[in-house]
Amino acid sequence: MSVPFVNASVQGDLSAPPDRIFGQIPASGLDGIAFLDFAYETAGFSTHRVGGLLVGTWHGGWYGLSRTTLTFSDGPTGNEPCDERTGEAFVLRGPGYAGRTLWSGPCRGRYLAFMPAAVERMIEAPLSHLRIDSITCDLTERMTVSHLLAALGQAASGHDSAADALLVDSVALAVLRASGALSSPPSRKSAALTARQARRVRDLVAERIDAPLSLGEMAAVAGLSEGYFVRAFKGTFGVTPYQYVLRERVTLAQSLIRSGTVSLSEAALRAGFPDARRMGRTFRKMIGRSPTEATRLQRA
Repeated sequence: MSVPFVNASVQGDLSAPPDRIFGQIPASGLDGIAFLDFAYETAGFSTHRVGGLLVGTWHGGWYGLSRTTLTFSDGPTGNEPCDERTGEAFVLRGPGYAGRTLWSGPCRGRYLAFMPAAVERMIEAPLSHLRIDSITCDLTERMTVSHLLAALGQAASGHDSAADALLVDSVALAVLRASGALSSPPSRKSAALTARQARRVRDLVAERIDAPLSLGEMAAVAGLSEGYFVRAFKGTFGVTPYQYVLRERVTLAQSLIRSGTVSLSEAALRAGFPDARRMGRTFRKMIGRSPTEATRLQRA
């Protein structure tokens, strides 16, 4: 007996619910972008119909001396010609796609699903203007996408929807380009924010440092599309919007901790981190030290 599911613009049936869900971001909280990092311990199948856009990676495990085989079939019944992969695979599915996926043993999958409005928001054009071909290929041909989805999985790990909206937006835009769904714009050496745009973005980040902030909101104050804004922002500040916001949060948290007037938990919340644990993980990733170690060295 199969189990029906709906995830953003993707719906279908599963042979059974996943045995493990490592991370999940529902579309309801992030402008029509959903993410799921899941695993099965035994063979199974899924059918799916895509209304927007679906980008995913599959990582097959081992059972005995055999590696999991992944079989992808097109068509609403899954009876159309199939593509069989051993071990790992990348998939891209556009609007109107219907198909079936079978796995012969243990496997792990990561999927990013876009509602039509989410794609249109990023490209500032109707989804019908994009020519999206269904792609199934070896994961080695799309390793950038694999790394991006793995990073998103780590951010969503252990949380229902706590991943930073700015991170999700940034990863989603990069995935669209790296997957082949959205062609990268021609290189423009002059891509940069004007002084006024840069000031307005800095002011927005300072005002909203303790609250969720999306890529769309940052692009809006600069009066730019999200795609061009990311390039212009990096051309001006030398880092991505997400890296810039993280850096500002770390700087504020260090100042608060150094003052000795707040606890680590309060410093985390006032600097825009969900909790002290997540703040500590960000500190170690960005500066190689825990918050207290970094503050102690600054005082010395």
